[in-house]
Amino acid sequence: MSMNRIKFGTGGFRGIIGEDFSKETVTIVASALSRIMLEEDSKKEIVIGFDRRNKSPEAALDMALVFTYYGIKVFLANKDVPTPCIIYHTMAKKEDYGIMITASHNPANFNGVKVFTKGGYDADEEFTSRLEQKCQEIKNIYSLGLGEAKGKGLLAEFDALTPYIDFILPFSKKHLTHDLEIAYDNLNGVGINSIEPILKKIGVKTLSILNPEHDITFKGKLPNPIEKNLKDLSSFVTNNNYDVGFSADSDADRLGVIDEKGNFVTANEILACIYYYLVKVKGLKGDIVKNCATSMLLDDLANKLGYKCHEVDVGFKNITRKMDECNALLGGESSGGLTCRNYLKGKDTTFALVLFVNMMDDINKPVSEIVKEVKEFASFKSFDYETFLNYPPSKEKMIKEYLENNSPDFVRPFIKKEIIDRNYRYFFSPSEWCLLRLSNTEPALRLYLEIDDPNLLKEEENRIAAYIKKLGE
Repeated sequence: MSMNRIKFGTGGFRGIIGEDFSKETVTIVASALSRIMLEEDSKKEIVIGFDRRNKSPEAALDMALVFTYYGIKVFLANKDVPTPCIIYHTMAKKEDYGIMITASHNPANFNGVKVFTKGGYDADEEFTSRLEQKCQEIKNIYSLGLGEAKGKGLLAEFDALTPYIDFILPFSKKHLTHDLEIAYDNLNGVGINSIEPILKKIGVKTLSILNPEHDITFKGKLPNPIEKNLKDLSSFVTNNNYDVGFSADSDADRLGVIDEKGNFVTANEILACIYYYLVKVKGLKGDIVKNCATSMLLDDLANKLGYKCHEVDVGFKNITRKMDECNALLGGESSGGLTCRNYLKGKDTTFALVLFVNMMDDINKPVSEIVKEVKEFASFKSFDYETFLNYPPSKEKMIKEYLENNSPDFVRPFIKKEIIDRNYRYFFSPSEWCLLRLSNTEPALRLYLEIDDPNLLKEEENRIAAYIKKLGE
């Protein structure tokens, strides 16, 4: 029943509130993790945080009280926080495990549970498979009452935000040189809690915030900083002659950027600009890691800078582990998340935004000119496109089997096909490609395209979109 619906994907366990995500399922996960912690003689402490989604605070407390029953002390954030804040505390407190209640960029009717392991890493597939199996064994749920848990010293609410912000600050200059005018669209998420104070601390005087209020419906929008969701931010930036606009998803681990002309800066461009800045301007050294859905701009740029771009499967856990393996300077993905050497083992909007603002301040050019400079330096001329299409969950197995044995009718024939887990990538030339990805955090098929000719890009986009739509029918 409910236990059979507890499946962990690249972004944790997620489900529709009141169905897959419920008090029953989250307490089953807490019970299962508690038993694993006892079996392996882990440190008897855990840190738990939650975002602004519907039922997030309640789920965090429900899980906390289960852990306390097993004698595990819980450090519970005293207010809603970004996901990277809990990654930080899992690392800083040297905990073996941490929990974040969030469904990231998913629609408002979703919520979920992310599990972090020692060092602040996303739980890997081996561990989540073990956790799923343990969930199957849970027959009864046990928990302490709130008063009893506090009375026994097993539940402590704490200020999670201040130490997290203090950890980020040394990665920035103490005070910006130029008076940047910045707009930030909060998309009714939790990012405002860290982004507003940190920008003020580094000297941003002009900061306008859109959608700051807590709204569990996200005003009917998908809380994801993709281009179509940032039209209001784009208009605000151009109408008020601001230098830049930023945005974040609901749990603040993905960054969106609008340049001074109101144009959307892609996640690929954000990642490339920051890598260029860190190496060419700041003089730092090291390779870069991306996932297989991220632009070859990173490959060209790394090569021009004298370094290597390493590619991994989708899932930020794969990026951070590869970064460790090759001591990479930067790692990121086309969905808008990144991290850096000596920072957290997870993606972070607040951190990425601070790096981007420092880049703007040091290079002292408009964002559009920085993007142009980076692409010209890398001799990169391709155009990219990204979208997704939802399908009924019951269709997933059929779609997966179809994609494994068939290919879209492209405008131009492909020369090579690769299957990387849930990714189906087709190369039209060594530098031009299409990737179809079956998401494992929501019933959606994601499309990524990178082609030299913008007209051909549009043709392929329309052809593949029709193909995807037909698959979902």
